[in-house]
Parts: sequence; C-alpha cells; structure tokens
Amino acid sequence: MALPDWVVASWVVAGAAGAVLLGGWFVYPVVMALCARLQRRGGRLAPGDPTSAPTPRVTVVIATRESPAMAAARVDDVLRANYAPDRLTVVVGIDRDAPFETAAYRAALDRVRTTVVRATAAAGKAAALDAAVAASDGDVLVFTDSAQRFAPDAIERLVRFLRDVRFGAVSGRLTSHHDVGGRNVLGLFWRYETTLRRLESRVHSLPAVTGAIYAMRRELWHPLPEGLICDDLFVPLAVVRAGRRVGYCEAAHATDGREFTAAQELARKTRTLTGMLQMCAWQPWILVPWRNPIWLQFLCHKLIRLATPLLATVAATAVAAALAGSGWLAGALAGALLGATAMLVVLELRRPGSARTALRRGAWAVRLLFSPVVAMRYALRRDWNVWTPVGFRDGAR
Repeated sequence: MALPDWVVASWVVAGAAGAVLLGGWFVYPVVMALCARLQRRGGRLAPGDPTSAPTPRVTVVIATRESPAMAAARVDDVLRANYAPDRLTVVVGIDRDAPFETAAYRAALDRVRTTVVRATAAAGKAAALDAAVAASDGDVLVFTDSAQRFAPDAIERLVRFLRDVRFGAVSGRLTSHHDVGGRNVLGLFWRYETTLRRLESRVHSLPAVTGAIYAMRRELWHPLPEGLICDDLFVPLAVVRAGRRVGYCEAAHATDGREFTAAQELARKTRTLTGMLQMCAWQPWILVPWRNPIWLQFLCHKLIRLATPLLATVAATAVAAALAGSGWLAGALAGALLGATAMLVVLELRRPGSARTALRRGAWAVRLLFSPVVAMRYALRRDWNVWTPVGFRDGAR
C-alpha cells in the first residue's frame, strides 16, 4: 500500500534534519580525525625549534569589571608564572562601567610590571581590551579573565607554541569543577569539545579560542568593534583571514574553580551563542566557503550546533507526522523506540545514585539545548546588549 505524499515528505524532512545533525555532531569529528592522520603521515605537523629564537616579551591582558581585590589576586597569579620576569608585564583594562573607582584599582594593583587603564570610549569588554592592548608593549599578547588561575608553565607553553611561524594565535585549555571525571553532561561535552579542538588545530585552525587563556602575535591585533560580545571568536577568525593559523595547546592549562547557578550557566552559554550570531551579521565573509579557509569548521562546529534545537524539533515533528500516517509501520517504529528508551533507562538506573545523576544530566541537557533558542531571539531582534540581563553580571567573567 502506497503511503500518502505528505507522509513521504515528512520522512524526507525528518531524514534531512537528522542527517545534518548526524553530520555536524558525529561525521564531522570523524572527518577531522582522518584529515589529521593524513597530515601527520605527510609530515606537515612538525613543530618549530623552541630554542632557536630569543625569549619574546609577553604582555598578559586582563579585562575586568570585578573588584580590585579580585583583579589583584589574578595579577599575582600571573606574575608567579615560570617566565622570565624581565620579559613579562601585565595590563589590566577596566570596564568603563565597573562599579569601582580607578584609584581603587591602582591602589590594589600597585605592583612592578603592572599597568592599569580604564576604557573611556565605550562600555563593555571589547573597549576594555582595546584600552589594555594599546597600553601593552609585548611581542605576544596573552589574554585571560579575572577569576581563572594559570598553571605555572601556561604562558611559556603558549609562547613556545607560537614559535611555529604558521600560527598567529593559540588557545589553551580551561577546566572547571564540571570537567572532573565527566560526571555530568557538561563534563562529557567538554571532553568531546577538547578532542574536537585538538583535531581542528592539527588540520588547520580552531574557529574560536577559550577567552580565559589564549595568546596571539601582537602585530595581528586589530581594534575590536564597539559592542562586540565575543573577542574569543572575532580574534581567531581575524587571524585566519590574515593568512595565519589558530592552534590548540592542551598543555597550556588554566582552571576555574567557580560554581555557577543554572541561571548563570544558561546566561553565559546564551551570551556566547549570541556573540556567534553577531559575528555572522557583522562579518558575513565567514559564511562564504571560498573566502573562509575554515568554513567547514565554522559550519559544523558552530552553526550546526547553534541550530541543533531547531533541527531536533523539526525532525521530531516530522517523524510524529509520518508515523501518524504510516499505519502498521507507526506501531513497529514506536515499539522499537520505546524499547530502546526503556533499555537505556534500565541501564542508567542500575548505577549507584543513578536516579539523581540521571535527573541532573537531563537538566544540563535541557539547559544546553535551550540556550541557542534564546540566542536566536536576541539575534532576530538585533539586541546585542547581553551583559545586563539578570544572570549575566554574576560570574560572567
């Protein structure tokens, strides 16, 4: 018995949406792994000689609106780095709207090799970064935020990576309490993300860096657009456009010990995704395959991930419609899906503490899937002021 045209169309739509999701989340990492292996066999990934050049001057740039005490603790951590003291300086850029006087920061940060500047042209992180970079004198700029802590050799590792002249910027690795042992969905996600970044670096470049720990060559810096949300997306794409690569140095390690509420975590994720949509609106060249050397990385790693809730909804709706008109096939497929779900639930509940763990993982999954929807709403309204809503201020940096 032939199926109605609308049922066939529903299956086609469901298959197309499912194929895009499968390609972005599973096929793409496999392709990156294969390409990385081919490049390694071709001998094109040999690192440069880390001893052949003099020790470059490094300026660590910290943009903040946090308290002077918190900024001082961050600077002290940076100055303890295992890097030549006479080649390392720190510039702290204060957000124009930070709720503390500039004099209070200067008093708290009265340290050798430390400069304090305050953005005056505009509010926001981009203006603070521009002011700080303008006051820097390093050959290499290392960027970080207020709350994280560097491993003693993190700066040295980043600088050593940039000895390879092919690379203009490099991202380090950030871990938090969520990552330990992969005990929840966010921890598992970051293990997946770390593997993917490692592969992208071997093939060509990361489409984004970790804002809490990354470095770049000073000559590749360009002033950031006013109101920019994600410097950690704008900067690497600008480096790629300039003909250099953006790498990933897993050995350069930073940690973040903060605990975030569900609202704060959702706000941070939403802000990042809104910043990606802002980049698409402000820098449309990144969407053109023949102009963006890492178009595939941006498409699969960023855009498909952003569209995942929409694609999943379309696929689920199309499957439901198709099953409604497929007669006996509907019962067979529904039974198979129900059986697979029941088996997964049974396996999960056999673990110690499984009920609470399953609920926690489910809650994280819902939050991660919901944040792109909120980001799309901001983008459709061209509302890029994502720093002030409730949940963004606390723990945003």
